[in-house]
Amino acid sequence: MRTFPMPPPQGYAETKTFGYAGDYGYYLVPSSSSYGQGADASDYSYVSYDGVAGRDVWIYGAWGVTAIPAASGGADACGHAHTSYGVWARYQYRRWFGFPFWFVSLDRWIFVGGGGMSGVRNAAGQCVLTTMNPLSSFSPQFGWGNSALHLDLRGTPYITQLVLGVLSYTHGWGSCTLPPGQTFPACHEPSWAIAYTLP
Repeated sequence: MRTFPMPPPQGYAETKTFGYAGDYGYYLVPSSSSYGQGADASDYSYVSYDGVAGRDVWIYGAWGVTAIPAASGGADACGHAHTSYGVWARYQYRRWFGFPFWFVSLDRWIFVGGGGMSGVRNAAGQCVLTTMNPLSSFSPQFGWGNSALHLDLRGTPYITQLVLGVLSYTHGWGSCTLPPGQTFPACHEPSWAIAYTLP
């Protein structure tokens, strides 16, 4: 994920410019499920958040609106529901120095973090996606990082944009329609892309 190209070649599913402290942008991306087995950069949906310079931001991705079935007959879809997200920051610095004048211009993307979560049943029997789960010891992709990122940019005027990439996916079940010739369900499900600023 750290090496994903930025800005994303496929563009942004949504864009948001923060206008005030307490502003927010919540988006369901994509709006419906589709067949897919991959978790490459091109499989993610991306949301651009501008107006972040000097703001206190919380940002994360989460499982969307697809209902996760209850356990039945010894099978449980919960452990086969996964969400991952990554956040990239655009660093822009421009300044004139001294005499004779020197102009410095930096414009680059920095991967600042993310998380991978898989479903586990809580005491009430609800399926909750968390970074700490039985599959994380099997493969790091199923449990890593943080459930949310807090980026205090109030003293950082040079971070001008954040990009949130999200992907929710299943294997063995899912809400997508399988294409002809495919018999094993593997779906890319809708995800929540969430970011908000604190007052």
